[in-house]
Amino acid sequence: MKDGICPKCKAKEVHVVENTAWRFAIHIKFLQKAMLNYHICTSCGYVELFVQEKSVLPRIAEKYPKVN
Repeated sequence: MKDGICPKCKAKEVHVVENTAWRFAIHIKFLQKAMLNYHICTSCGYVELFVQEKSVLPRIAEKYPKVN
């Protein structure tokens, strides 16, 4: 989706919404959250979420379990 092409329907109708609401973020620790960007295909409705700042990814990896 970050390339502007929907992986589901292959349309080039992908738009980005930057999340500013703390309630829709990933909690890391007290008063620290990872904000998310929504990539939305306005052709089929498919949505992907991405962490806004890559610098918080190591902290997410420490706090949350890895999928095996």
